[in-house]
Amino acid sequence: MSGWYHHGMMRVALLLSAFTTSAPASAGALAPFRVSPHDLMVRQRPTTAAPLRGRIPKGEPFVVTSWVDGPGCDPPGWARLESDGFSCLARTHETAEPPVLLPRLVSFDHPAPDEYHTYVETGLYSRDAAQTSERLVPYIYGKRWRSWHGPHYDSLEAWIRGDSPVSELADGTKAHFVSAVDTPRGTALTRPGGQIVPADEVFLYTISRFQGRDLVAAPVADGLLPAWTYHYDENPLRAAPSETAPAARDLGYHSALVIDAVPATADGRWWTVPDGLGPGLPGYIDGEETIRRWEPGAPLRGMDPEAIWIDVDVDQQVLALMQGSRPIFVTLVSTGETHTYRTRLGVYRVMDKMIYGDMRSRPGAAEPYHVEKVPWIMHFWPRYALHGVFWHWGFGHRASHGCINLSPRDARTLFDLIHPQLPAGWQTVYETDDDPGTVLRVRAGQAPVPDRRAPAVAAVLP
Repeated sequence: MSGWYHHGMMRVALLLSAFTTSAPASAGALAPFRVSPHDLMVRQRPTTAAPLRGRIPKGEPFVVTSWVDGPGCDPPGWARLESDGFSCLARTHETAEPPVLLPRLVSFDHPAPDEYHTYVETGLYSRDAAQTSERLVPYIYGKRWRSWHGPHYDSLEAWIRGDSPVSELADGTKAHFVSAVDTPRGTALTRPGGQIVPADEVFLYTISRFQGRDLVAAPVADGLLPAWTYHYDENPLRAAPSETAPAARDLGYHSALVIDAVPATADGRWWTVPDGLGPGLPGYIDGEETIRRWEPGAPLRGMDPEAIWIDVDVDQQVLALMQGSRPIFVTLVSTGETHTYRTRLGVYRVMDKMIYGDMRSRPGAAEPYHVEKVPWIMHFWPRYALHGVFWHWGFGHRASHGCINLSPRDARTLFDLIHPQLPAGWQTVYETDDDPGTVLRVRAGQAPVPDRRAPAVAAVLP
């Protein structure tokens, strides 16, 4: 999927080649790249009364395309940006640095799931050097837990001197750190306000490296389905479709499989893995306790045959990115874990996309939570979103408060491919009539679901 991530610079190059300005000669030429010393609001029209189109964080370069007239803005005035956005460019300045697709990812190696137990017992794991580690997430994430209290020091120098800490991480907060500094005394993590927390005194989250299947690069033949094992401990592949048959192989957690599209037994419990035990030797796997699989749902009416949309089956905890009736990417997710925190079924549109944001429970919630800088958020309903997670790796299991959880790699893949499109340098983008969000269907098996894109419409779609 990595080739799908880097379309941003291509868009920038096209804009540069086609750049024109409608500014009067006295105003001077408008440079194609600018930067703001403060967070910049992007409007749908060149007026502060217009609805938001997006946000650009301070210090990040962005693309401008022309001057436009508009009220209430000091010189150099209003400008048109990408994606039919408009911003007042007062106090912004030119830059030669081209924008990049956000978020920028941090150079730090978190523990992997298979290192969790050793890490909890000893506080140690095999940490790759920053220059060789995969950049998975925008920040370093950790929390106060057990003996890890997360003491804060005013500065790196204060910690190295042996000064007393000034505070500790708050209980119950999934916290973020902006960078790591290796010193002779150990690794120190930097909080957004500049305070220092020693890395060995904060519990670092174990981050999943799980990734779904790109069906364009690795298609599945007709008559077969993509599947994954999802039991944490044992995933036996048997020589016959029966729980009394010997376990010929024990597959690991999140092993990717291809299975026959028709179950091996009439009750639908056992499924065939072609060549699972060797060439010409099928294996059999329990479809209830061992695997999750993607099976196509009913066609979604009213869709353009080539349109990209998202199909989520909460029964199987599987998401498919569709192009018309064809799946092009499939993966495991985690949806609402209980009836209280269920993921609402229905047909939606993605309302907005933001590279990260804080998530907090409502006051008085039975299970309070505070998560800092959740990555790759895609809202489809107020307080409900598809988003990446760093705090669990249980994809294929129900685990959320109603959102649709994805691994960091999968969240990034989905985020970059769906609408509304986030221009390079932007932090947030909101859908508009001209750039509506990608359609999302959340279903349970084959049952029809209500269309929630227009609450006044009582249509029920398959």
